[in-house]
Amino acid sequence: MISIGALIGTWSVATALRRFLTPTSRPASHTHALGRIDDVVRDGARAEVAIAGTRVLIARRGDDVRVLDLTCTHARCPLEVHLPSNRIRCACHGGAFDLDGNVVQAPPTRPLTRYEARIVNDELFVRIHQEST
Repeated sequence: MISIGALIGTWSVATALRRFLTPTSRPASHTHALGRIDDVVRDGARAEVAIAGTRVLIARRGDDVRVLDLTCTHARCPLEVHLPSNRIRCACHGGAFDLDGNVVQAPPTRPLTRYEARIVNDELFVRIHQEST
């Protein structure tokens, strides 16, 4: 008969080994070509688009392009951009973000996910991070 202490010790060692040997889940990155920058978003404007199933807000000032995920960091609810108030709002729990993705009204505590954007030969490329499965 195995004692309870030996059983617990064996289970603890097995759990630690499993955690050590199992690779951690890391987001996969995929770069997407969106087309000519002027066709996607004109200078000084913002555009909402879907990239590989991810809704994003693209804001442009000259060659500075910012791309924010339009999914709330609190409960993964979809967000709505409200330009008159310069806010990105969540209808699920009343949270809000500014147009730079910073939290301005709880319950979210983390800013919006920001994706890398590059302009190469007048073409816009955005790298989206997605959880690998």
